[in-house]
Amino acid sequence: MNLDWLDAFLIFGAFKVVEIMGLGLLVHLQLGLTRVANFGVVGFWGVGLYAFGVAHLKVDWPFGDLYQFLVCAAIATIVAAAAGLVVGWLISDLDDDGTLVGTLGFATIVVILATTQQGLTGGALGLGGLGFPYDFGRVKTHEFTWLLITTAVVALIFAYAWRVYRTPHGRLLIAVGSNEALARSLGKSATAARLRMMTVTSGAMGLLGAMHGVMVRSLEINSLDVSVTLAALAALILGGTARVFGAVVGVLLTVALFDIVIQFYIPIPDGWNTQALPVAREAVFGAAIVLMLIFRPQGLLGQMRRPALMRRLHGDW
Repeated sequence: MNLDWLDAFLIFGAFKVVEIMGLGLLVHLQLGLTRVANFGVVGFWGVGLYAFGVAHLKVDWPFGDLYQFLVCAAIATIVAAAAGLVVGWLISDLDDDGTLVGTLGFATIVVILATTQQGLTGGALGLGGLGFPYDFGRVKTHEFTWLLITTAVVALIFAYAWRVYRTPHGRLLIAVGSNEALARSLGKSATAARLRMMTVTSGAMGLLGAMHGVMVRSLEINSLDVSVTLAALAALILGGTARVFGAVVGVLLTVALFDIVIQFYIPIPDGWNTQALPVAREAVFGAAIVLMLIFRPQGLLGQMRRPALMRRLHGDW
């Protein structure tokens, strides 16, 4: 495959767009459906990243790269899902403010553990040695193939988010998020519904963290930055938390704009990519969240099209 026409920076920029789009879709399932305000996205993503990396680098597996990746990715997904189950149970009785603080606290704990457990995680120095589960010769070909694989995974997440609205479980989640008291009065367990969704979405965040580790080929503490959470939330709030396409539209207007259009196509002074632009990026994302919550809290795409959805599911009513 001849990819000389494709810049390596553009491949990585597209990977970041797809990755944040996947995280935004998962936050949509948590916040848009069940009203779980998760401000610890980077924690679950980071658990998957480090669980994958430690399992890959610290265990002498008796099989080849492909099966090694599959086993380590499964471990990352399971560990992140278990973390989501535990955290979801701990915050189940908290209000919105308590949920935000609890999930943020979990993300902080993950960063502290990754920094202090040097013998296991490499600490601040990190660990290298991660690689792609295939060998096509050229690094650019490896990265482009991994971009396509990650895109396919995010497409599956989108398909699940699109489909869940049309299932009994999805309608229960909508009911719990819209009117929890009414759902409880009908004998529905709001806590169980939220825990199931928190477990599934956290596991998927861990899988995306594992795929990020393969792309960057190392474990670095700088990866566990609040910018991961901020990018996913800013994109979702901008597009609309209650709409499946909200994360897609939001990521195109935020992450794609900064990480591809501005950095790749607009001439900027030397040094801005590593200094001024990242700071401006976070400032713009934060300002976008504040402005959207003040002037258009439903996002650009507006509120959930529940009446139209119900008509498609049950006919005219």
